[in-house]
Amino acid sequence: MKFRWLFLAGLACAQAQAGGVTLPAGGLPNLVGVGVGSTPQYSGGDESVIGVVPGLRYVTESGRLVEWYGPVAQLNFGELEGWQWGPTVALRLGRKDVDDEVVARLHEIDTTLEAGAFFGYEYLNRSGIPWRARFGANVLTNAGQEYNGARFNVSGTFWLPLSERWMVGTGLGGSWASADFNRVYYGVTRDDANASGLPVYTPGAGMQQVFGWVGTIVQVHPHWYAGAMVFMQRLTGDAGDSPIVTERGDRNQLTFGVGLGYAWR
Repeated sequence: MKFRWLFLAGLACAQAQAGGVTLPAGGLPNLVGVGVGSTPQYSGGDESVIGVVPGLRYVTESGRLVEWYGPVAQLNFGELEGWQWGPTVALRLGRKDVDDEVVARLHEIDTTLEAGAFFGYEYLNRSGIPWRARFGANVLTNAGQEYNGARFNVSGTFWLPLSERWMVGTGLGGSWASADFNRVYYGVTRDDANASGLPVYTPGAGMQQVFGWVGTIVQVHPHWYAGAMVFMQRLTGDAGDSPIVTERGDRNQLTFGVGLGYAWR
């Protein structure tokens, strides 16, 4: 019944594998993986689902980098190490068939596709311990299919190898959302209020969330890697003040999972 929610559940561990395989010899391999984990049913909810997601990192013969982690995919027209940019697409999950009987009376939101662009920089330390850092930003819009306006996201990640077979990583970031996005995903219309008993709420634009994560990768075979990650989001601003969140859900959104990936050159 809730299959549409499952794409997010293993996203953290898929990112841990594909974004973190920093081999001492330098460079990242191509990788395909799958993750399984737990994530909230919808943004702001406090009930969780278990699900599975794919992960892919592939460098084409022309040197373009393709990355696909759960509901997000991007094509890098820049450098593998250095400045990076290109198009991004994302599957934005909706809000339907939820367990909370009050939230279930609110307007439904369909799962929809977002599109936009990203820009960032990736650095690999080639002198001494080969740690890797990546900083970036992207902007996404739905062009009125479910919401107008846009979302703007910034993030940074850091991976440190502790040995030739074991590495750890962490990351931080935040998201800004337009007023229409917040009204669709966190607002309570008058019809919603009459149906659910929640107060009418009309959020504006602003910071939607901050987030952070920790993860680890272990090489279990020359071509196989296992990973685990814990990903925490904190809804902020008008999104965090929504009665959907404060009365029926939780500002703190926890995703965690494990995954397995196959790497090759």
